[in-house]
Amino acid sequence: MSRRRVSPPSSTRRERRQLRAEISRRRRIRGGWIAAAAAVVVLGGVVLGLHFSGSPRDAHGAVVPVAALGQPAPNGTLTTTGGATTTVASLRGTPTLLWFVTTWCSSCQAGTQAMAQTLPKLEADGVRVVEVENYRDLGETGPSMSQFATVLAGREAASTDWTFGTASEELTQAYNPHADLDIYYLINSEGRITFVNSSPASTMPQLLSAAKTLA
Repeated sequence: MSRRRVSPPSSTRRERRQLRAEISRRRRIRGGWIAAAAAVVVLGGVVLGLHFSGSPRDAHGAVVPVAALGQPAPNGTLTTTGGATTTVASLRGTPTLLWFVTTWCSSCQAGTQAMAQTLPKLEADGVRVVEVENYRDLGETGPSMSQFATVLAGREAASTDWTFGTASEELTQAYNPHADLDIYYLINSEGRITFVNSSPASTMPQLLSAAKTLA
């Protein structure tokens, strides 16, 4: 699988410091990530309708299929940081890691840094990564996905095998109905979900093992 990379901009270090300072400020405001996580679950349920009982529904009232292990990956739209709109259905044909994150979440930040180190191993197994921000960042204000990618993924953010973007509301409902801070799915080339987990920084061995079965 071909790869194309460009050197990171000279401002990356400054952006990284700014991002860390912003994260530190937000930690002080929230009084800790645990309290924030609890607040987001409530906010996601009340404001965004992501945490609900029964089947999730789109803006028109239609039932949104929920992603499940062993089942076909539900379709939905996402917008890349480059401004292109694409669908989960268009990912078929290539094994894909579809990963939902919140840009202000510390485990998501650590996971993205870990992914940057591990990307060559996934590429060797023919797996591409699609990392998307949960709809409206689950109600919190964090760094933009573009800044998140540039600062935390470094030069790997330019890889053709790693796409960053934002998920639509329906896509977030389908894959993250309980408003988890991050959750990821391995989808085989036929479009079926073969593995589900979260926090790649701490589950990378399991992820790499599961990815090998897709080759």
